[in-house]
Amino acid sequence: MKKAFVLLLAAAAVGIGSATIVAENGARAASTSMMTSVASPATGFTLHIDALRHFPDHPSEVAHHWCKPLGDMNECQIYDSDGPKAHLVEIEMVVPTAVWKTFPPAEQKLWHYHRVEIPKVDAKLPGMSPADAAKVLASMQETYGKVYLIWDPMTTKLPMGQPTVAVLH
Repeated sequence: MKKAFVLLLAAAAVGIGSATIVAENGARAASTSMMTSVASPATGFTLHIDALRHFPDHPSEVAHHWCKPLGDMNECQIYDSDGPKAHLVEIEMVVPTAVWKTFPPAEQKLWHYHRVEIPKVDAKLPGMSPADAAKVLASMQETYGKVYLIWDPMTTKLPMGQPTVAVLH
């Protein structure tokens, strides 16, 4: 299943637009073009999954995942919207069940089982056909996720407070 998930992630690859870094005074500090031919840490976050129940105080808000495979795991950047001014609010690590089983019991408690979680979060894969989306979601059934909540922009305008691990049930 892990190989199928990685292959489907790779098959979902699309180009990424350009980004501009703006200095505090509003001047452009740098402009970069992050296309798939240019290697950068942002390259490869192309699988788009929308899901509910990721924000403890706002379970009906959509968490917009952008995921990519990295060896024995997948990483997902989670934003509060799909717009160009979206905030990065969570990070999710996804590992196959076989990897999760190697973790000590205290660590295992910080992870959620996708076979249980996926049906509860109304997962959608925008831009993907229903048949392809079903294949991706099926490939994720035997995986576990660990969500790092960086901040909740629905509560504060700036990223204040302690980051936490959100255990989804």
